[in-house]
Amino acid sequence: MEEVERYIEYLRMKVESPTLNYLQRLIQVHLLRIPYETFSKFAYYEKGEYVPSFSTFVHNLGNGWGGTCYTLNINFKRLLEFLGYECDFVKVEPGHIGLMVTIEGRRFYVDVGYGSPIVKPIELESRKRHQLHGFGEEIIFTQKDRTVYEIDRRANGKTFVKKRIEWVPLKEEDLLDDIESSYFDSDENTTMRRITAVRFQGNQCFFLRNNTLKVMTYRNIREYQLNDIYKWQDVIQEVYQLDSNALQHTVQFLAQRNVTLFPK
Repeated sequence: MEEVERYIEYLRMKVESPTLNYLQRLIQVHLLRIPYETFSKFAYYEKGEYVPSFSTFVHNLGNGWGGTCYTLNINFKRLLEFLGYECDFVKVEPGHIGLMVTIEGRRFYVDVGYGSPIVKPIELESRKRHQLHGFGEEIIFTQKDRTVYEIDRRANGKTFVKKRIEWVPLKEEDLLDDIESSYFDSDENTTMRRITAVRFQGNQCFFLRNNTLKVMTYRNIREYQLNDIYKWQDVIQEVYQLDSNALQHTVQFLAQRNVTLFPK
């Protein structure tokens, strides 16, 4: 399939047999090449295309687009299935999804849509606690019940978000209500009222929230306030490789919802 080849080429990889090692390399490169970002979410919302088709998603990689969890993990699952992997979805409450990838009877948690350094498949059932580190962040997976696992993301030893993995395989049709609710155009749904973008690049992680950019390494965090719209556009284009139309559309989209990024 042409789109599979283009996806793999965009990741600068080649098609291989569906092994655990190949899966790990796909995850690592995916996090480096394809950002978590809400610019495209706003554009898809206005087109009424909540989850882009595989073809649309692959095409928009060339525009620097990635997506949020539904767009990223759903299309990564599509890619993995084309490559021969056995995949299901799992709910991660609140408001998130991950993947269950089964390889030779072993089940792994996979997530390229959380904007976090989950850089490898996690075999949750192999032990009760797993721990990852990266870019000043600590991610702890803890078994809470037979089919429930907690993800605790910490910075400087303090939790900044916790979610629960419901370790039960699901299909895309089981997630339709969750996908739709993630696009609710209301003040209560903060995802639709702010910009978020995460890109991993070498030993750095770039985290954008509106006009504040944090650059995180394994040793420190630097923060930049981008209060001039032209400077903001230049920096975001350089860091995230997004086209200027997407940036301008986002500023207008939020302004229509009384979110002002750049006071006059």
